[in-house]
Amino acid sequence: MPPSEGARGAAVRLEGAGKAFGATRVLHPMDLAIPAGGFLAIVGRSGCGKSTLLRLILGLETPTEGTVSVEGGADAARLVFQEPRLLPWASVAENVAVGAHGSMDGVAAALDAVALPDKADRWPAQLSGGQRQRVALARALVGQPRLLALDEPLGALDALTRLDMQALIERVWVERGFTAILVTHDVAEAVALADRVLLIEDGRIGLDLAVEGARPRHPEDPAQVAARAAVLDAIMAREGAH
Repeated sequence: MPPSEGARGAAVRLEGAGKAFGATRVLHPMDLAIPAGGFLAIVGRSGCGKSTLLRLILGLETPTEGTVSVEGGADAARLVFQEPRLLPWASVAENVAVGAHGSMDGVAAALDAVALPDKADRWPAQLSGGQRQRVALARALVGQPRLLALDEPLGALDALTRLDMQALIERVWVERGFTAILVTHDVAEAVALADRVLLIEDGRIGLDLAVEGARPRHPEDPAQVAARAAVLDAIMAREGAH
């Protein structure tokens, strides 16, 4: 299922954008266009530059050369981290309201979107790991983002909770129509969620793969099997070259 009609995602464009820290080149100049409402997954080994690419898109880093543009500007984007980063002294509702600069408007709807409508008055310590990550997602959603960036948000979860969260992320993306960018080490997760997978290798784009197939996706669907194989083959080919 594609994003809903009237999608309000933000288009993203990089033109010759690269990043160096002094003499250390992290990202070589690259061109990249993400359409409004698209879902891009970025994969690669640790230190390959994928998180730097995400930070450039979000405006958290300034490119050394080239340009990065996000439709609607930085205010259009929200970021979900690997750790929930909840305030332990604040209730669930108050933590979600942080994403709306303290306003309670939209908090109930955001909690409903992540299937936690009955947890508003709980403390973070009373929640499971999966529930805390749902609160972090609600905190991002309450700001009505046009671009939602997810930096390995499911890495610390157990396998079953991770599958539940994948389904939740896909559902809210379809319902709300934002542009999504997911950084992950998990190739299967990237292929299951995204409609396009970008492999970053040594600061360059090593593979740019469109993922076909209807949603919701099944891991044994031929399109899923083929996409996973293509990404893994590209990774292994690079390893064999070293």
